[in-house]
Amino acid sequence: MVAQRLLITGSAGYIGGTVLVQLLKSTFSNVQALSVSALVRHQDQADLLAQKGVIPILFESLDETDLLRKLASEHDAVIHVVDGLHHGSAEAFIQVSKNHKTSGASNVAEFPISKQYRGTHVFSDKEDILSYEKSRDIEEPYINRTIDLMVAERGRRLGVETYSISPPLVFGLGTGYFKTLSAGQLPMLMRSALANGHAQYVGEGAGRWSHVHVQDLAALYEVILAKALSEEIPSDDRRIFFAETGSSSFLQTAKAIGKAGFALGALASAEPVSTSLEKVAQEIFHGQAQWAEIVIASEALVSAELSRECGWKPIKSEKDWEATFEEEFRLVIDAAAHQG
Repeated sequence: MVAQRLLITGSAGYIGGTVLVQLLKSTFSNVQALSVSALVRHQDQADLLAQKGVIPILFESLDETDLLRKLASEHDAVIHVVDGLHHGSAEAFIQVSKNHKTSGASNVAEFPISKQYRGTHVFSDKEDILSYEKSRDIEEPYINRTIDLMVAERGRRLGVETYSISPPLVFGLGTGYFKTLSAGQLPMLMRSALANGHAQYVGEGAGRWSHVHVQDLAALYEVILAKALSEEIPSDDRRIFFAETGSSSFLQTAKAIGKAGFALGALASAEPVSTSLEKVAQEIFHGQAQWAEIVIASEALVSAELSRECGWKPIKSEKDWEATFEEEFRLVIDAAAHQG
């Protein structure tokens, strides 16, 4: 019997690398039986993955959509972990029987600073999230959400099963072979703290995000893949899966960053400082206030009920969330020292 073939993107990255390692050590027999291919950009990455039993495929860019379509046609399933804002690659991969795409909780985020705010709501993946995203995107188009809707609709037309995993703030050190530190919200805010000499938050810091450890997130990919391969996933449109184990406001996060930075001797004070959305947008987001609000001042609260019903069992706790600030800040400091 010929093994089913899985293609994964982002294997040299933070989330994708952790997902790949999770799959390679999987206890699910149908995942263990997969032939795994991975897209990589560099020969040294290809050489290392080959040693791990992965079939490396060299490519240059996600813009090589003809190549991506060809690869999709040669595989039974794709896990697309990189760049949720890249329309062409998301469309190219809808050629396989099972397509797993990374999205994000920002799709359902509310915006208290700019007052585009409907009130606090914890979105469950047992709700009709797809219909909500459709109505929301008509009102205020957002590229990540628009691409998710395109993937779901195109998959329905082609008879391709699509599964979207939407993580909130992802924390913790990854287990991949190349990159173990996130490029996301926490390191971003830590670098900002180093540059300013103190941690900071926008306005009152009231915006709140759910969070999940990257290793728990990788375990969700594994579970959904295993269930999809054995056709145990709901057959309706409930194929948007959340991941969460807790939540924190941006004020609480800034306080934790300040405390960690001060303990490590990187900041003169542990106390965070309130700042404006415009200032943060200029410092971090090239003046794009909308992106600044989405990433570090909005509210995105989710509940992973459907994920848990499918068998996802996260193991990281609030203690891991508290410990991550010094762990990640230490790596941010080291990276800044090497760049300097």
